[in-house]
Amino acid sequence: MKIPVDGGQKLWENRKRDGAKAIIVNGGRVLLLKRRNVPFIINPGIWTFVGGRREEGETYLETAYREVREETGIDGSDLRLASRPKMMTLINVKKPSDRWNNMVFVFISRTRTVRLDMENADYRWASFNELKEGERFTNEFVKKNEMIRMVKRALALRHHVAAFSNLE
Repeated sequence: MKIPVDGGQKLWENRKRDGAKAIIVNGGRVLLLKRRNVPFIINPGIWTFVGGRREEGETYLETAYREVREETGIDGSDLRLASRPKMMTLINVKKPSDRWNNMVFVFISRTRTVRLDMENADYRWASFNELKEGERFTNEFVKKNEMIRMVKRALALRHHVAAFSNLE
């Protein structure tokens, strides 16, 4: 993301949020994490996907793998990339004028075992219909329909990677 240098707080916030979102699919379900309701967490108290900021020198894909490992305990060896990544605009649901871009990845996981970090209070494996109909699950995406299409394609692919998905 190209960031003009003018010292503004908004630019600092956008650069801080340059990162990745990882949508994790397993057996027809999509992993959602409930953000802990504390002041330093973006979008506290909502259900969302794994994600976080990019560290210096990291690619977006490296960021996605790192964030999945940190937030869920799922190792990269348990994941397969299911689609091409897409840069998408996210919003702060508490302050909708606050927007930034993240690269969004969809992974198929061979495990449903999750070990939460301190940023998240709970997790669930939601059905596609719950995801599609549940505004509270996806309200951080400006273009929700693009994200839904990515997930739908990944769920269709799961039949082609059944052997991988069922190894747990």
